[in-house]
Amino acid sequence: MTPRQRPVITLSPAEARRLAIAASGIHPLLPEPTVGAVLDRLRIIQLDSINVLARAHQLTLTSRLPHATTATVDAGLRTTPPVAFEYPAHAHALVPLNDWPLWAFRRRATRRRPEYPEPAERERILSLIRERGPLTQHELRQPGDRASSGWSWGAAKHSVEFMLWAGDLICVRRTPRWHRLLDLPERHLPAELSTDAQSDAECLTALLTHAGRALGIATTSDLADYLRIPTRTATPLLPHTPLLPASVSGWNEATWAHPDALTAPGAPDSHPQFLGPFDNLIWHRPRTQRLFGFTHTLEAYKPAHQRLHGYYVCHLLANDRLIARADLTRTGHTLTSHRTTTEPSAPLHTPQLLSEAYARMNTMTGMPGNTPSTPES
Repeated sequence: MTPRQRPVITLSPAEARRLAIAASGIHPLLPEPTVGAVLDRLRIIQLDSINVLARAHQLTLTSRLPHATTATVDAGLRTTPPVAFEYPAHAHALVPLNDWPLWAFRRRATRRRPEYPEPAERERILSLIRERGPLTQHELRQPGDRASSGWSWGAAKHSVEFMLWAGDLICVRRTPRWHRLLDLPERHLPAELSTDAQSDAECLTALLTHAGRALGIATTSDLADYLRIPTRTATPLLPHTPLLPASVSGWNEATWAHPDALTAPGAPDSHPQFLGPFDNLIWHRPRTQRLFGFTHTLEAYKPAHQRLHGYYVCHLLANDRLIARADLTRTGHTLTSHRTTTEPSAPLHTPQLLSEAYARMNTMTGMPGNTPSTPES
């Protein structure tokens, strides 16, 4: 089918930036958005094991839920039936349960990979879970199987990861110690969702539409990165989505805008707040540079002497700009800022904005209202 010709939407860089922020849901227009509403907006919320401040998904959700804490957002995820499952959608991420059919393209691709476990190993794991209920990866290890550590996978982890990607297993819960509970998909998926019926093109066209709604305004490579697919795969599908061709001054790549983003009211000015390093608005570094003129680097996995800004650096969003960053940790009930760096273009009242953002972070993480010092470097 030949896509219809559509007019090109022209935006200034400032308009594109405001549109992207509004689409991301960071300054929510609804008075009381819910965890489910944020999931529906973003479709993918990245998970990460680092917990020096809060979990990555907790920071992403609380930044879009004005009165939420990390505890209340996790309670919102522990529903029956579940609202989300874990899947390698961007990186490892939370995905709405209703989107299970759309990831059939990745499940099929996983089953074709040489790393996909042999039938006997798959049946061993499935039999244990059928008999004993949801199990952790540790409980699925065989005698002599070495424990996994970092990027070094033992045999059980190798099998579990590929079976999750292939849809043989599902994870909708974690233990209090943050271990995944692996279960059979049929125990959690209603019959209408338990399907691989859609073609790869149908899956990806729908997912690119979702990505466009979450981003608001995005280049082809931005949209491809959201789903972790090659740009060459996204390119021929985008004309078949509802996304509209757009032009932003200084953006040299094909650009697309979601119709909802163009008709929605702009994001209101809001109190300044920190964004976690895995937040959807900034996780694709070329887009962050393009939108904000801001260089986002993740330094947690670098040796300490190579870090410019710190270990777990959160970024201060204020008045549609990223103006500072702070290396934050939580020790007991104390929030600590180890290092704060302001951008050259930051306004003179940035210390006040930082103080307001620290207060918001205290609320989000459920800590008393201590305000760390804010030295500039």
